[in-house]
Amino acid sequence: MAGYAHYKNSKISVQNFEPLFNTQWSLVVTPPPSINGWDLVLESITSVGGLETNKMPGIITQKYKGTDRSFVGGLVEGTFVDLTINFEVNLNDANSAFTFKELRKWCDLAYDPLTGRFGLKKDYIGGPAVLSAHNKAGEVYRQWTFPTIFPTTAMPAQTFDYEADGIYKIEGMIFRADFWDEVIL
Repeated sequence: MAGYAHYKNSKISVQNFEPLFNTQWSLVVTPPPSINGWDLVLESITSVGGLETNKMPGIITQKYKGTDRSFVGGLVEGTFVDLTINFEVNLNDANSAFTFKELRKWCDLAYDPLTGRFGLKKDYIGGPAVLSAHNKAGEVYRQWTFPTIFPTTAMPAQTFDYEADGIYKIEGMIFRADFWDEVIL
């Protein structure tokens, strides 16, 4: 009988449906052409957030003789997505913090704080960025494609602390995507 707490009453159990794990994903970001050494930066990504792709218009309300009538509005606020990507930083054989260096070069394409030069969007956009969520067998069940992407935050300042035991991380880097495609299987 359905409803009793027994293994045989759970379709998920008897049909061996797998749970989804938040660790089963991959992100491939193509930077602007002037950025090189990017494959190692992709290996440094630890997490991605900000996938606010389920948009809804606000609610509007009208009054009729003291009662409220509510409707879905006709305007969606924020039709873009701001992805938050976190990285860990390593030094290569040349003693270069390549993740920091390549991210900084990308940010400098939009605005270089050392020279005051502003870039044109055509020069600082990268893309596509493709985020794929998959099962343990690597089969994709949901995928977002962001045709253009660019950083919108400055590189976070590094903190030095004799009391802290940990590695250098670049956290909270925000990348703007003006639009996206999404596939849900």
